[in-house]
Formats: sequence, C-alpha cells, structure tokens
Amino acid sequence: MIKRSAARILSAALLSTGIAHAAGPTIQTLPGSRVVTYLGSTPGWFICDSLDSPSVAELGWPDANGRSRLSTYSKSNPGQYVYRNYRVGAADPGAGQVYYPLSPASPSAGGSSGPNAVHTFNPGALSDPSQAMTPTVVSLTSAELSGDCRWTLGTRLLGFDKARSFMVTEMPGGQLTYQTWNYADSVRKVNPDGVQRTSTPSVRVVGGSRLLSSTQETFVFQNAGYTYTVRVARQGQPAGASVTVSRGGKVLQTEPLTGYTYAVPR
Repeated sequence: MIKRSAARILSAALLSTGIAHAAGPTIQTLPGSRVVTYLGSTPGWFICDSLDSPSVAELGWPDANGRSRLSTYSKSNPGQYVYRNYRVGAADPGAGQVYYPLSPASPSAGGSSGPNAVHTFNPGALSDPSQAMTPTVVSLTSAELSGDCRWTLGTRLLGFDKARSFMVTEMPGGQLTYQTWNYADSVRKVNPDGVQRTSTPSVRVVGGSRLLSSTQETFVFQNAGYTYTVRVARQGQPAGASVTVSRGGKVLQTEPLTGYTYAVPR
C-alpha cells in the first residue's frame, strides 16, 4: 500500500450488467443516463461514499488485465488517503445481483486476499430503471473499507472533498434536491426501500434551479438566506466540480471536489 497526494474501458465481464462504455473520458451508459466519474482529472469507474466505514473511495477503470487502483480517503483524518492496486475478477451474477471479486494485483500490493468484492445490481430490476442514474454499486469490501455505499435514485451528482460529501438528485418532474453530509457528524443510516442506501444529511434543501452553458451545468439552491451553487463540467469538457456557499451575495466558501460522479439524463 502506497501513500501519496491525490483507462481503459472496463473488461468484457462488466458488459453482463448491461453497461456500455466509451474511452477517454470514459462514459458509462445506463438505461436513463450517461455517467462520468473522476478523481481529480482521471476517469474512474465509481465512487463509494461508505456508510459503515469512515472512508470514501474511488475505484479506477480496470486495464486489459483487470488491474485497477482503489483510492481511499479518510473521513476521520481529513486530507489523509491511501491507494492500493487490485485485480477485478469476472462478474458473478445471480438474481439481479452482481459481484466482482477483488484480489491484490501483486504480492507486493499487500492487503487481504478476500473475500473482497464490488457489489452491484442490475438496474433492470427496478420498477423504473431510468432512475438508476449512477453506477449501481451498493457495497464495497476491501482491505481499506467494508460495507454499504451511498446510492439513491435520481442522483445527478455525488462528490466529496476532505470535509463532507455532496449530492444533487433530480426526480421525475424535475424536482432538484441538494444534500451534504459533514464527516464530523454522526451517521444514521437510512434504507427507504431495501435498494437505496444513504444516511441523514447535515444539510438538505428541496427545490432548486439548473443553468446550462456550453462548458458546465450549474445547480442553485436557496435556504434560510444561504445560496448553495454546485458547478460541474459538462461531459467532454476538462473535469472539475465545485460547491460555493454564499449569503447576501457574499461568498463564504468555495470547495473544489476531490472526486465526483456526474450523470446526465439520456
């Protein structure tokens, strides 16, 4: 395992989930969306905002040999992270659930040899598959973390920085919701329907607006005198996303996101 500051398309095994891929930047095509995931400027497969471990992780795209890098950021020690190389095995599907085994990419990579896995599900199992906007990864088990990953219907953006996680959702009819989870706050898990996995937010604002330019999409939310502005680069543009909090027209803080998943309706 190596500490430091912070692709190819996924192997054919992933095609069993019904996900299609394109290279550079990597775009996943789901029933209702086109999705990109970035850690910095590097495309990845998915982000796991863990609900059972004090960590948030990003798994990169496996290369032709299944080798992938898992970057894990600490929620309890802001700014600290580690990465480890894994080999992603062939999909093991059953009853709509799909598991991808993870094993150390080499003896020198260290860590447990198992049972480590990425747990996803087939979005076709949902009553409305188009609401699975982001990769349907609901749990991750590795040497670094273990347990449920935050996943909800209608997610347009899931991202994180050193202090909190962020989410923007858009439900049928266009209603937008902004939520954040401060890492300093305690976690109370919420499983509304057996599929979605999340926790009680630190901030939740229902109702917002969207602005679209040639280079970015902007979501704006207002509550109790505060304005929350979420900006994300459009697909095909250089990666980048940020959240700005302002009050009375004065910017209080702007937080660039370390990593994020961004979905656009098809």
